[in-house]
Amino acid sequence: MKKTLFAVATLALAAAMPSLSVAGEADTCKGCHNGSVAPAVDALKSKFKTADALVAGAKASANPMMKAVQGDEAKLKAAAAELVK
Repeated sequence: MKKTLFAVATLALAAAMPSLSVAGEADTCKGCHNGSVAPAVDALKSKFKTADALVAGAKASANPMMKAVQGDEAKLKAAAAELVK
């Protein structure tokens, strides 16, 4: 019984580890914005000179993959500030 409980606790801890890491907001964008799925981060930096322009571009995007992040303006602003700096 103790071995089973220990194994379950170990698996739960291992499953929770990725959520404990703290990445920058822009890191979530880099998963898709790699040049093959969506425009690369460098292309976004050259197209949008300010964080506000990048947020406006993200909100205006008609791409269905952007729908999930378009509603979270705080996250968009944080990611844009990281990308533009």
